[in-house]
Amino acid sequence: MVSHSSRRNAADGNAPQANIRWVFNFARRHKRALLGCIIFGMLGGLSLAMEPFLIGAIIDHVGSGADMGVIGQDVLLLIFFGILTVLAFYGQRYYSGELSYSVNYDIRRVLFDNLLTLDQSFFAHFPTGDLISRMYSDVDMVWRMVTLTSLRFFSAFTGLVFIFVLLASVNITLTIVAFIVLMISTAIQVVAGLSLAPKFERVQEQAGVLAALVQDAASGIQTLKTFGRESGAGENFARANEEYRKRWIYFKRRNEPVGMLPNMISQLTMGVVVLFGGIQAINGNLTIGNFAQFLIYLGMISNLLLQLGTIYQRYQQGRGALTRLTPLLVHAKIYDPPAPRLLDKSKASIEFKNVHLSLDDTELLHGVSLTIPAGEVVAFVGPTGCGKTLLANLLARVNDPTSGSIVIDGRDIRDYDLESLRDAIAYVPQSTFLFSQTLEDNIRMGLDDLLDSEVNQAVHISRLSNDLAQLPQGMETLVGEKGVMLSGGQKQRVAIARAIVRDPAILVLDDALSSVDTHTAADILDDLRVVLRSRTSLIIAHRIATVKDADRIIVMDQGRIVEDGSHADLIKSGGLYSRMIERELLGEAATHG
Repeated sequence: MVSHSSRRNAADGNAPQANIRWVFNFARRHKRALLGCIIFGMLGGLSLAMEPFLIGAIIDHVGSGADMGVIGQDVLLLIFFGILTVLAFYGQRYYSGELSYSVNYDIRRVLFDNLLTLDQSFFAHFPTGDLISRMYSDVDMVWRMVTLTSLRFFSAFTGLVFIFVLLASVNITLTIVAFIVLMISTAIQVVAGLSLAPKFERVQEQAGVLAALVQDAASGIQTLKTFGRESGAGENFARANEEYRKRWIYFKRRNEPVGMLPNMISQLTMGVVVLFGGIQAINGNLTIGNFAQFLIYLGMISNLLLQLGTIYQRYQQGRGALTRLTPLLVHAKIYDPPAPRLLDKSKASIEFKNVHLSLDDTELLHGVSLTIPAGEVVAFVGPTGCGKTLLANLLARVNDPTSGSIVIDGRDIRDYDLESLRDAIAYVPQSTFLFSQTLEDNIRMGLDDLLDSEVNQAVHISRLSNDLAQLPQGMETLVGEKGVMLSGGQKQRVAIARAIVRDPAILVLDDALSSVDTHTAADILDDLRVVLRSRTSLIIAHRIATVKDADRIIVMDQGRIVEDGSHADLIKSGGLYSRMIERELLGEAATHG
């Protein structure tokens, strides 16, 4: 998980940058695998470079009529280095797999753990499909880069170094000529490849758009079918898919020439070596074995440069992918204090002290001050958008006040450990999110040590028990993505059961019975009142029947508290609450009339 120290750095804005150094820091955590890649890679490059050298020596020894014992030693050395090459590349592949998959695991975990700490404002700017694309497609590109680099780079680089050392020992002039040609050609490849990363980033951005469209269509398939918008969704996807195709083609047309440069370099070098080497051999400055060595080494150089060129291509693609991963590393604006305290899950008193809240430069809460004693049931009512939900969300630090403070049990909530604070608060929203798991898993939500009797009691109180007979497998029924198998009322009752089993210190019901029929809602409230009396409870509702029995009713309007009192007192005052009741009664009369 993200450490407290890293969260404290959030205020400084020193979020990590997803770059090559960042990836290498993950690789360094796995020293055994990294050293294995380096050692076996260098060993493989060395042994591979020795083989043509020995072949050339054997040719010259045979041509000069050397003793069979000398030739036999050369052959045995050639076999030895051949076996060593096989073993070295086996070790390199083994440790490369361990390193690349370990780094991939670490990166995904760091990104996911950091996502869990981020605020809602972050997720408002990144569609779900785009985040999924970054977490999978872009991380996969980084994995490919690490895999290819750890598998090929050390052997290719070491092999090239030793090849030039051995060639220099044979003929320094020819080696210098080949080296100059290779350096000029390689420099051209590097310069040509510098523009690839931004182009590939554009490809990945469009991949994120496609993923977002698929996610939206899958999640909203019922709405699409209800409104007959399947063709419209298909056209949107077709346009985005066409743009993705164009961007890929644009990238490939510029990427492939860069990838072909190693072959061009090899062919150019081959021509130079054959020309100068042939002249040297004719003049007697180069033996047939030496000339054979040069020709074999050129083939090896071509292959090794091709490997380095492919690594360079992967590097450019990886850079583009890493650029897209950087936003996922941003620090949370809400984080643990340096010395966090744990919140006791007993009854908790709550105090709002002159709380102001601004979002996107708009002030939404204006100097809210309110004291709620432990164990009290307080209801919040008011027009839509008056700030009821915003105020309740401040308790779990979904947002922090722009100014003012919130105190639980005599201490500012910013002094508490975030996990401890949120564990003490159970929030039941109007719109319930369910995971694609069984009904029971959605109620337990990770609390595997709960007794079955506790779960059954919560199911009874929420009146979800009334519907179990209609579900194919009862509590073991898979609810589908976002609970698509359940009705709106059933989802809300699952959320209520989920909140009850947590036995929180503070229970927040945010219009949690809006999708439940009036009769069932009354039954739930009767049992909930017993539960609510044992903890501090905040009820946000529009139905008067839901709030009239609360200890206090807080009436809000335009981000301010305008009334505070019991149901009877507020009716007598003739204010906003009284007018809301009148409108509700008139609406019911019109409905029944």
